[in-house]
Amino acid sequence: MNKLIYPILFFAIGCIIPEEYGNPFDQKSSGVLFLSTFFEKAPFRCVNQSNQKSLGTVDQVLLQCNRDLANIDANFLAESNQKVFSNVSFSKIDKDRLLVKFDPITADGKYELNLLGVVSNSGETLIDDILPIIIDTQIPSINLVGYIPITDYTFFSSHYWDFTTSEPLAVFNPPILSGSLASEVILRSVQKVNETTYRVYFEVNFSSNSPGSLTMHFYNSQDNAGNEVSNSLTIQLIGLVQGPNLHHARSEFDAFQNANGDVIAIYGFTSSAEILRKGASSFVLTNPSLPYISRGERGVMLDGKNLLITGGTQAPSPYAITSSYIFDTESTAFTPTGNMNGRRHLHNIVKLKDGRVIVLGGISEYDFDPMTTDVFITLNTAEIYDPATGIFTEVPNRMKVPRSFSCSVLLDDGRVFIIGGTNGIFAPKDTTEFFDPDTQTFSWGPTLPVPVGALKCMKLTDGNVLIYGAQLSNSNNSTMLYDLTRNQILTVANSQFRREWSFAQELPDGGILFYGGGYKYNTSEPSRVMEKLDYGKSNNFFNMGMAKYSITKHSGVKFSDGTLFFLGGEIGGAFHLETEYYGLSN
Repeated sequence: MNKLIYPILFFAIGCIIPEEYGNPFDQKSSGVLFLSTFFEKAPFRCVNQSNQKSLGTVDQVLLQCNRDLANIDANFLAESNQKVFSNVSFSKIDKDRLLVKFDPITADGKYELNLLGVVSNSGETLIDDILPIIIDTQIPSINLVGYIPITDYTFFSSHYWDFTTSEPLAVFNPPILSGSLASEVILRSVQKVNETTYRVYFEVNFSSNSPGSLTMHFYNSQDNAGNEVSNSLTIQLIGLVQGPNLHHARSEFDAFQNANGDVIAIYGFTSSAEILRKGASSFVLTNPSLPYISRGERGVMLDGKNLLITGGTQAPSPYAITSSYIFDTESTAFTPTGNMNGRRHLHNIVKLKDGRVIVLGGISEYDFDPMTTDVFITLNTAEIYDPATGIFTEVPNRMKVPRSFSCSVLLDDGRVFIIGGTNGIFAPKDTTEFFDPDTQTFSWGPTLPVPVGALKCMKLTDGNVLIYGAQLSNSNNSTMLYDLTRNQILTVANSQFRREWSFAQELPDGGILFYGGGYKYNTSEPSRVMEKLDYGKSNNFFNMGMAKYSITKHSGVKFSDGTLFFLGGEIGGAFHLETEYYGLSN
């Protein structure tokens, strides 16, 4: 065959196959695919040679092509890519490499580089003229959704954790667990919620209510560029730890804290005081013989060290007393101060915003004559104690109704909120009222959903008031909330058990723990089960495991680190000496 036939044949084939851009070497044309196959030549390509996993900013991409490049139209390429890259420029280096520069990219992602117009020396256009550039400058990390270091020991909610990732992951495996509680948690499955959220289901089999920790390692969890997750997570889990015994068993009393963080246990059917100093491992009996008070006294911390004790009864006398005392919790000195104007026990005591103290209602005398109806003379009077003078001054206006076995709390706006109670003992009230210190007047408050007496109340962090632990409540186990913004009292939820004389306190995650409390009127059958109110979320009660004993008529305080401390009380009618911490460590 004549040597001229090959060029003619090559030219003829190129002419009879239509070209998309009129270029016989265009990679997108069927002609060039035929020619490439005929001459066993790979299509014209340029690939990214940059370090796609480099940490820090990315400001250039180096392309390596498999052909020598013709002179490029740098302006055309720059204009084609301005929507994606800022200040982009193209330059040919060597004969087969292309350098693309732009403003630094700091966000991980997939960017498309437009190479339309890049031509080889032979006139070929790229088979892939839209080149994906994967920029990965960050190492992924993982966090728990809505989770804080101090949380529920028993995982009160559905048994799963939600994890968020700092970027989408190609692979998410269940974490490897270590720590003191790792053997008691069994991971079951993983569900992908969205590109950056994963849910891990688990089961628990805790053998005790002791505190502990879990560390979660995310081995083999990787992002789209193959980078492994950089962090692990350690969470501390709350539990119960035995505390030091009291010197004297106590019931129906309040425990106090001073500014140093010391815990003071005083009175509670025993006329003595003892202190657990911060960091100490035992109580010190500071005043083994205080002035005799059998029950019904009320106290409040005046400042960082001085505790005011008011009223009470001295059995077998049916009359309450007017005496009041100052207990210096640092020096342990116990000294009389001014007497109240009226006899009171089972009254309310609240420190006002200006440092003065108001005492409200209570019972002045009683008669338990078995031959007649029990008589309780209940008060509708109030008086204010001024620590500067040591004098009680009676408030000129009276409460709307007489109240004993009630509860009062200072609101954020400075008013005192007075809740429920009885006029006597067997007639719980559904009324509330406010005391305004500025005008020294009482006004009606919202009505309770159910009548309650012998109740407890606590101002929450958000300013609302929790109402709970009512003994005289017609066998009702509802927990109520005073909503400050709506000026309304709502039933939040029913606890699983009645919790008369229980102790409630806010947990660091915003929930409220309920510890102890009887669930029959005579408190002879208290509950060992702890419960948590999932306040502000589901507003349901959840089982939080078992306490060591069935406790009622106990007290407690909350330390600055969130640890709760429970003291004394009664077990089956017998006074109790033991204490328990509910916190992070033992």
